[in-house]
Amino acid sequence: MKDSPFDTGNAMRRTNAGNMCGSVLKPFLILVTILSTSCVGTGVKNIREATLTKARSGTAILITGAAARIPQEAALLEELELRGLFKDVAFISGVSSGALNSVMLNGILSGKMKWDEYKGILFKIKNDDIFIKRGNTVPVDTSSARKLYTRIAEERLGYSTIGDLPFVTAISITRLRDLGLQDTVYRMFSRQVNAESDTSLSLVDILMASSAVPLVFPSIHIRNVRTIPDVEYVDGGVKEDNIPYRALLEFEKFRGFGVEKVFIISKKSNDIPSVSEELKNLGINDHQFFDKLGVSFDTIMNKKFEESLEEFAASAPDLVPAAYVYRPDFERNFLLFNFDNLEAQYAETSRWAKLNDPKPLAEYLAKYRKKTGSK
Repeated sequence: MKDSPFDTGNAMRRTNAGNMCGSVLKPFLILVTILSTSCVGTGVKNIREATLTKARSGTAILITGAAARIPQEAALLEELELRGLFKDVAFISGVSSGALNSVMLNGILSGKMKWDEYKGILFKIKNDDIFIKRGNTVPVDTSSARKLYTRIAEERLGYSTIGDLPFVTAISITRLRDLGLQDTVYRMFSRQVNAESDTSLSLVDILMASSAVPLVFPSIHIRNVRTIPDVEYVDGGVKEDNIPYRALLEFEKFRGFGVEKVFIISKKSNDIPSVSEELKNLGINDHQFFDKLGVSFDTIMNKKFEESLEEFAASAPDLVPAAYVYRPDFERNFLLFNFDNLEAQYAETSRWAKLNDPKPLAEYLAKYRKKTGSK
C-alpha cells in the first residue's frame, strides 16, 4: 500500500496503515522483544564445579551468529588459519550462521576442502539460495537453504550426522516458549559430551534449526530425537548462547582439563538503524516505521554480544588471559538478510583482517567498560 502509517490524511488510510502495522509488522515487534529480553546473566557456576587439572592443551574457536554476514566470519577464520593459529584445534562451537561456518571449518581443517572452494561456494550464493519470499509475510520459505546445506554438508563433505564431524563441535539450538519469555538452549555435540547430545541426528536438521531466526525463518523439527523434546527449534544464538562459550565449559568439564587458547569470532555491527531496509529485502514495506522509532537489530545484538563477553569472563576467569576477540570494524555496512553481496563482504573483511590482530579479551572488555562506565 502507498500510504505511510504516519499519514495524517483521511481516517481510512490511517486505519489501513494501522492494520498493516498490526498484522505484517507484529512478528518483528515480537522479534525485537525476544532479542531485547535475552537471557544473558544466567549463572553457569555448576559447569565450573568440576576441578580441572592445571594442564591446558589445544585451541577453542567460538563462532557467533551472523546471518548474511557469514562471509565476514569466514574471512576472519581464513586469516587466522593462514597465520598458523589453528594447528592444534581441540574444540569448535557455533550458533546460527556460525554453526554453518563451524561445519565448513571442520571440512577445511581436516583437509576435505580448501578455502578457495569454500569461497567459491559462498560467492555464488544469492537470496534465493537461502529463502524464498511468499508475498509480504513471514516466515519466509527456507527450503532452498535445506537443499544448499544438504548438497554441501552431506553430499560434498560427507557429514550426514553431527557425529560425522571430525572435530569435537557443538551447535546450539533454542526451544522458545510463550513468545520467547521462556526458553531452553540445547548444545548438540559431535561427541557424547552432555546429556542432550545424540551423534546420530541429522546435521542438516540441526543446522537448519540453529540458523532459524525466530519469526523470520520457520522453526525446525529435528527428526528422530531421543535426548531432547520432540518439538520445533530456532536459532541457537537468540538467547543465552549469543556467544557459545557455555559449550566450551561443558567440553572442558567433560575432558577434565582446559584449553590453551580461545578465539571468539564475530561479525561487524552496523552503526546505523536498518530494520526498515532489512524488511524491504524480505518483501515487507514498513514505510520506515522501525527506523523512525530508532529501532536497530545491530544495537540490540551488539549489547548482547558485549554482555555475553562479560558473562564469559565472570564464569571462567581462568580463561580470560587465554581468550581473544576477532571482530571486524570497517566503514561499509551490510544487511543481515541480504545474501546477494557475500563476495564483497569477504573482500572487505579480508582487507581489514590482514591489518588487524585479535584483541585480548581483557583489553576488549576494558574498552567496553570505559565506554559504558561499568566496572
